[in-house]
Amino acid sequence: MVRLVASFASGVPWELYTYIQTTYQTAVTTLSALDFAASKGELNLVQVCHARRSSQVVTCAGMDAAASNGHLDMVEWLHRHTHTPLQFLHEHRNEGCTVFAMHNAVVQKHMAIVGYLQSNRSEGCTSYTLVRAAQLGFLDVVEFLFANERQGTSGRQAFDLAATNGHFEVVRFLHAHSTQGCTTQAMDGAAQNGHFNIVKFLHMHRTEGGTAMGRARAEANGHAEIAAYLKQHLPPA
Repeated sequence: MVRLVASFASGVPWELYTYIQTTYQTAVTTLSALDFAASKGELNLVQVCHARRSSQVVTCAGMDAAASNGHLDMVEWLHRHTHTPLQFLHEHRNEGCTVFAMHNAVVQKHMAIVGYLQSNRSEGCTSYTLVRAAQLGFLDVVEFLFANERQGTSGRQAFDLAATNGHFEVVRFLHAHSTQGCTTQAMDGAAQNGHFNIVKFLHMHRTEGGTAMGRARAEANGHAEIAAYLKQHLPPA
């Protein structure tokens, strides 16, 4: 709505903002209102508020949300203005963004924002970012995280989930590039869900193996061929 109004009258966003502040002052603070505007990509409104009252800032939650929702222009603007030496934000605050800005951008596959944050910010992402990317089968994201040394310390969980969910190319990549390996859950999960190609790959190229539980679940789910393969190749329980 703000964007539509602003397209007709540049002074209206500030009036609308102050109206919201006055009418809903018990429920919406200045910061939460600006964070919400940032999360929706309302750059015009954020810029007007910044120009009128430089002491009112978008917090890290606003920048995180803007990144999560794919608003690259907002992320770029907030980054530039959080590093302007003469501005109140630089002198008195240090919100910037958090690791969840890149994490959420990764999960939503806003790769332009991920690249921008990697090049311009230092917060990085979380160890769980790799886990989630592997679980979803986002090979390009997994490759990006490794290339930029953002893979974190949850490589085994990422490997296990990639195998469990049938993401063969991610499994192959993690086998080749991760030093953290996987657990028996990788083979058990792949067997349970019928991913025979992954089961065979893990047996031929990994040493972690699987358990009787994986074989039992494969059989229970109707994957008789996998169950027979595991019975033949895995040691007795």
